[in-house]
Amino acid sequence: MSIPPPTGDGQPLRELPDPVPDHPLLRGLRELGRGESSIVLDGGDGERVFKVLSSPADYFYLTADDRPRGPHFPQVFRDHGPIGEASNGYTFRLVELEHLRPISGPAQQVARTLADAYWAACEHWANMGPERGRMALYHLTQSPPASLPPGILQAIAALSDFIEDYPVQPDLLNPRNLMMRADGTLVFSDPVFLA
Repeated sequence: MSIPPPTGDGQPLRELPDPVPDHPLLRGLRELGRGESSIVLDGGDGERVFKVLSSPADYFYLTADDRPRGPHFPQVFRDHGPIGEASNGYTFRLVELEHLRPISGPAQQVARTLADAYWAACEHWANMGPERGRMALYHLTQSPPASLPPGILQAIAALSDFIEDYPVQPDLLNPRNLMMRADGTLVFSDPVFLA
């Protein structure tokens, strides 16, 4: 099955156009990457990054008291709070979290299996319109591929529970939303967007 390259809202991959906000913690740091609503900067120690967020969905996901936690979710060290306004009208917030890497090796195969199953579930629930992502994720909790490890299945269930309480939708199709730790653990780095 061929997975399309769009983000969860069906649009081509986009990057946040804003410059890095002027903030003492960010001055002189090297930019590692950008997403549709975030900028990631190298913390300088190989262990931490600073993530500038312009989406409330990303902020909820990383800082809410009831956010999903565990080995397949990012470890957040500190919420540094608001640091300005993005061109999209949302507040920029700064979060310090673990340094994750692009997926490769065995994690890449798990990610492919997950994306394929999620896409198939999205197609199954296409008649649900904007709610199809939620239904597809729930569908995965009920009928997961047999090859997915138990820890990933628990993470899917935790993510499904989380999105029920927030105005967000899941996005497991954007290849930048799944990353890994240096030890190869697959991490749901940025799997939500505003509903």
